[in-house]
Amino acid sequence: MESNQGDFCMELFPDTAPQTVANFLNYVEDGDFNNSLIHRSEPNFVIQGGGFTLINGVFGFVPTDPAVINEFSRSNLRGTVAMAKLGSDPNSATSQWFVNTANNSANLDNQNGGFTVFAEVVLGMDVVDSINALRRVNLSSALGNSSFGATPVTSPEGATNVALDEFVIINRAYTTNTLPIVNPYHCSKDSTTEALTEFCGTYLTFPVQVQGTFYSARLDLQSSQPVLVFTVDKSKLSALTEAPAEFAGFSASTGQLTIPSVGVGSNVVTNVVLQLTDQPSLTFTLVSFDK
Repeated sequence: MESNQGDFCMELFPDTAPQTVANFLNYVEDGDFNNSLIHRSEPNFVIQGGGFTLINGVFGFVPTDPAVINEFSRSNLRGTVAMAKLGSDPNSATSQWFVNTANNSANLDNQNGGFTVFAEVVLGMDVVDSINALRRVNLSSALGNSSFGATPVTSPEGATNVALDEFVIINRAYTTNTLPIVNPYHCSKDSTTEALTEFCGTYLTFPVQVQGTFYSARLDLQSSQPVLVFTVDKSKLSALTEAPAEFAGFSASTGQLTIPSVGVGSNVVTNVVLQLTDQPSLTFTLVSFDK
């Protein structure tokens, strides 16, 4: 997704939501999301698009295909992308999609059949967050549509008018089989280079050596009180064909996972040690780190 606020990339999940992914790709390949609006932003909840366009100064609608059947299976965690739908019909999703900017599983997994997660932002979540932090305006009356009740704009607080170039626009949506990531273990383009990996709000991805074999692994945050507890996302665990220059290490004898350095915002912590506390679920608890 190329937007006027920066670009972000989604990894699609055809294995768990095949019809939803096919539906989404139809819109992408038809160019329907080009010049479309992010028309809704709810802080620490979602940003939403795929419903409306702004072309040559004229507001319009994304042409919709037939509704797709609900395929809820994955949880609506931060960074995941799901389909919007009518509140009265679980099988009513057409073109509108949203990015979860917080963990919304307690809410969105348990209403209207669950909201189908079909993708995840794997690059540019910082762009999504910056859009979510923009000023919001209620343009429902001005545009004659209740969908514009919380529209993100770049105009300053107190401005009485919104210029056309102050809306958040998806200039182009396209597909690629090659993820344009220089360092796959960082989630934001401004990540500090001193860190091996980066804590991305609810997860971190990193290379690790286990009994002489290198893997790409991901830890998902499960709880933060009283200590940080993570579980390995087994679906993201994959063997690496080449040894990375830097990597974490796991000791089977002690059950300790040691990550040399992790970027946390603009800071870097080192010697991050996590203890395996539940073998079947591959749950790890943070033990220590150096500032």
